[in-house]
Amino acid sequence: MKKVHFLTLCSLLLTVFVWGCGGGSPGSPGNTGTEDTGVIIDAVVVPNYLDNDTYSVDVVQQVCEEGPPPKYEEFTDHGATLRINARLLNPNTTFRVGTLYVERYTIEFRRSNDSIGAPSIENDERYHSIVITPPAGNGVSTVETTVVLVDLKRKEKYLADLQSGQYTSGMAYLNNYTAIYTFYGKNEFGTSFSFMVTVPFQIGSFDYC
Repeated sequence: MKKVHFLTLCSLLLTVFVWGCGGGSPGSPGNTGTEDTGVIIDAVVVPNYLDNDTYSVDVVQQVCEEGPPPKYEEFTDHGATLRINARLLNPNTTFRVGTLYVERYTIEFRRSNDSIGAPSIENDERYHSIVITPPAGNGVSTVETTVVLVDLKRKEKYLADLQSGQYTSGMAYLNNYTAIYTFYGKNEFGTSFSFMVTVPFQIGSFDYC
């Protein structure tokens, strides 16, 4: 199956929030203390594979040329680009807002409603350092880095699960999922924070020859 490029990006505008600061505040369910860091994070994850932006995760290494010797499709982790835009909650603040340091991130994989019979994909956790320097005034500070979407280990497990006959899929082992990223860190004053980004993707056998 040929790879598919989604036309829309799924991003969340989320205020960085503090754990254990007490009191509720606007934002995603469970967020507390969003006003205490003084920074708002606008983050998006764009999946890419073999230097192309694509939401189609390939789990079958195909033969591109019969040979001899045969030439196989390149097969590796499916990655993604994380783009972060940071701005001040209060552009007129007279207080210095601390630099944010992301230390790690987790990925939770949820099956879409049209793929309830698909295999579950094990959650992932990665240690990854990202420095987010708050801008001044009405400015925006932008950071871009590479993260993992679905690694080779999870690709191989997904294919093995489907080939076991215990799960269902569309043609070419196709199913749909949503990856929920949560990034964790501390600012330079030792205050813990986190932010989330979600991205839909499809997984199956795609032709990347």
